[in-house]
Parts: sequence; structure tokens; C-alpha cells
Amino acid sequence: MILGSPDLKDKLIRYSDWKMDEDEAYLVEDKDATKFFNTNIPARSPSIIMSDAKSKIPRLEHLNYPRNIGISLHHFANHELMAIEIFAWGILKFPNAGRGVLHGFLKSMQEEQEHFQMYEKRMNELGVQFGDKPLNRLFWKQIEKMQTLEKFTAVLSISFEGANLDYTQVYKKALEFHGDMATAEIIEKVYQDEIKHVKRGLAVFNRSQPDDIDDWTYFNSLLEYPFTPRRAKGYMYYPETRIKAGFSEHFVQKLGDYEDEYTGRVNKSSLEKVGI
Repeated sequence: MILGSPDLKDKLIRYSDWKMDEDEAYLVEDKDATKFFNTNIPARSPSIIMSDAKSKIPRLEHLNYPRNIGISLHHFANHELMAIEIFAWGILKFPNAGRGVLHGFLKSMQEEQEHFQMYEKRMNELGVQFGDKPLNRLFWKQIEKMQTLEKFTAVLSISFEGANLDYTQVYKKALEFHGDMATAEIIEKVYQDEIKHVKRGLAVFNRSQPDDIDDWTYFNSLLEYPFTPRRAKGYMYYPETRIKAGFSEHFVQKLGDYEDEYTGRVNKSSLEKVGI
């Protein structure tokens, strides 16, 4: 339903409301994932189709304008929708991951649905409708790098969701600076849930980590260039959030120190303009 239906309303139906009991939610064969990819999934209606068109997110200092906040939330909601779909894909792709892992995917997927709905409601209040701006395919571009359960969690949970621990901190602070406490509260709720999502992914990661290598080395072994550890943090790094999620101090330090050829390309002057 989430992958095969083009309708947004179907992608937001919680698994607890699916027309099957909880046991049946886990009984999906791997071949179904291939079937969906052969039909160019995820299905999307024309109003929410993904594209390669560029859509700039407003700068932090410009979040004093309601529409700019709405456009930023549109950007975040797009990420939530992709995460919903990719968790659904993960459930299909890794049916033998274990009941606990699959239940964690289902819980994370449902929380992503809740995030989307919070963002959509708030952006609508600010005059922006979902689909008003181009919807990128950022997460889906990495799907070929997520073909094992361990790589799936390294890319989605530890990297993309891990980076969101930083971005939620930045945007909450910026919104509070501009006095939009209502949106800041939504961002805080998303942050608290993302901690849980990263923890779930980290549990899978730790379970699969070989005894003879450290967690940082193992993490790097699961990533395929040009996807690098840089994608696992925002342009402002908050190491305390990774400690809260359960990472080792060694990993947190290594991630903080990591640089690649793209490091430093982001103009950080916006941070100073909103008191960060």
C-alpha cells in the first residue's frame, strides 16, 4: 500500500490500521520488493512526484517570515515521506531480519507518518501546501547502497536520521530565536523520536559488528563512496545527541573530526545571525 499506491493518504495509513493482524504485517517475501522496483516504485501521484528540480531551503535568518518557515517544513515533510516509503521497502527487503527489528521498522515508519502530518498541518497554516515545491529524491538516490540490512541501517538510521539530530537542534534554536515557539515544539517532538530511530538502527549495527574491528571502522566499511560519514552529521555537529542515542565516545569523536572534500562548503554565517 505505502509503496504501491500513488495516493498520499494511503502512504499515511498507520500499520495498526492495516487490514491484517500484527503477525501478518511481518509475513512478506523478499521477491515483493523486487516487484515494486521493477515498476519504478515508489508510486506517486503527479502532485507529489519526485523530481530532480532544485528547491532551495530558506536561510535561517529568513525564518522570520511565515512563508519561509512553511517552505522549510515542506522540505522536511518531503524527507519524512521518503523515510516512510524506505522503511516500508526495508520491511519487504529484509523479511528475515527478526521480529524485533521489523517491529522497530514499523514503529519508526509510523512515527515518520506522524512527523509528516505535523509538518503538513503547520505548513498549511503558514500558506504552503505539500507539493507546492519540487520534491527531491535524496534518500531514494542511495537505495542501491542499502542492499543489506547492515548497510540499510548505516545509511538510513545512522547517517540520514543521525544527521537529523543535528538539523533539528539547529532549526529549533533558529525558530525560537525568531519567536515561533509553535513550530519549535514540533521540531522538538521530531528530535525526540529521531533519537529512538537512531537507537533502533544502532542496535542492528551493534549486533552485526565483528569482534575484531571498532565501531567507527565497521561503519565506514558499510558505506559506499561517494556516500561518506559526512552525511551522518549536519553542518553544525551536536555530539551530545549521539551520546544520548547510545554511540560510543570513540565513534562520536571520530564522526566529529571527519572531513571530506565537501566539508566547509556550507556558509555558516546563518548560524551566527540566529544566535547559534
